[in-house]
Amino acid sequence: MHKLLTLLLLLTITTHAEDLYKQPSKPRKVTKISSKDATALVDTNDVPDLKEWGNKAGTLCVEWFPKIAALLPSEGFEAPKQVTLYFDPAMKGVAHAANGKITISAAFVRSHPDDWGMVVHELTHVVQAYPPGGPGWLVEGIADYIRIVHFELQAPRPKLTRLASYKDAYKTTAMFLEWVEKNHTAGLVVKMNAALRKGEYNDKLWSELTGRPVDELWETFIRSFKLRDMESEASDKKTK
Repeated sequence: MHKLLTLLLLLTITTHAEDLYKQPSKPRKVTKISSKDATALVDTNDVPDLKEWGNKAGTLCVEWFPKIAALLPSEGFEAPKQVTLYFDPAMKGVAHAANGKITISAAFVRSHPDDWGMVVHELTHVVQAYPPGGPGWLVEGIADYIRIVHFELQAPRPKLTRLASYKDAYKTTAMFLEWVEKNHTAGLVVKMNAALRKGEYNDKLWSELTGRPVDELWETFIRSFKLRDMESEASDKKTK
């Protein structure tokens, strides 16, 4: 019993000593950029060299928040109006969005200082606010649809091979969505967005909205895409 009391006393003294040497954490200063429609909080505390870039990204978010919300409406849904941008000095990869916060790799920004489309892509995820369970390829495809169809209209698009799939996500899926809207069902993305937001998406939705299964639509799209590329190559050869 005496030994136990002595041990408890030593642990208490050690804990108190550690508490005395703990340094209070410094409050983080964020830059607030706002309009009547949206607010961005920019945190570059850990990467002060990116403060200017971060502020530009925040301004871009404030501008595009209401635009993306208007492009992805659904009944009874009120889009968020605030986002936090945090620049992570240790993060690998590019960026990710969760719970109203976009975490961006500082290394990526330094090596890709002109990639503002990445910010719009991640901001779209904030606006999407989908519940878990939806297909990732479509979620990412819609985010890149906003990016390349509405924000970066002149951005280069990938060449698709026979191995490509509508489930490749990102720009591949975005291009497919754009083609389906132009050739079959206007407003398809808005309807897919609404289903995803309600947690009601399934592959049968393609047939219900377009009259054709998604695999059949993809085959038609990829054939037209290849034909367009062949015609473009033939035209280039004639001009040389």
